[in-house]
Amino acid sequence: MVSRRVSLTGSLLGAALLLAVSCVGTRYPAPAGSGRMEELVGMAAVSAVMAPRPGRRVLIYHSPRCDFCRATLRSAEAVLPDLGPQAVVYTLDIDSNPEVRDALDIGPVPVVIFLENGQEVKRWHVYRPGFIARGALRRFLAG
Repeated sequence: MVSRRVSLTGSLLGAALLLAVSCVGTRYPAPAGSGRMEELVGMAAVSAVMAPRPGRRVLIYHSPRCDFCRATLRSAEAVLPDLGPQAVVYTLDIDSNPEVRDALDIGPVPVVIFLENGQEVKRWHVYRPGFIARGALRRFLAG
C-alpha cells in the first residue's frame, strides 16, 4: 500500500512539474531589424503611446498571475521576429501599475488595444486562442 501511494505521489509531482515547466514562457533574443516589445510604467508612458502620431501600435494590459495574459504575450512575441522594426507591442502590468488600471477602468485582462495613428481601432477584452491572436497581430502590425 505504501509503495503504491509513493508511486502515485511521485507521478502527480512529475506531472505538476511538467505542467509548470510548459507554462513558463521562453524568451529568445529577436533578430536584428525585427519588431519589439516594450514594457510601460505609469500613466505618462501610456499617454505617450496613445498620443496621435503616425504608425500602428498594440498595447496589451496584462497581469503576471494570469495564464491567458501570458499566452497572449507569447503570441505577440512569436509574430514580432517576422515583422519590421516599426512593429512595436507595448505592455503594461496592471498589478504593478494600479493607478493606470483604475484611471482607465481596465477590467479583466488581457486587454489588447490596436492603435493606428494614436486612434483606437479595435479592442479585445477577452483572451483569443494563439493562432487567432498571432494572425490578427501579424496582419495589423504588417499593414
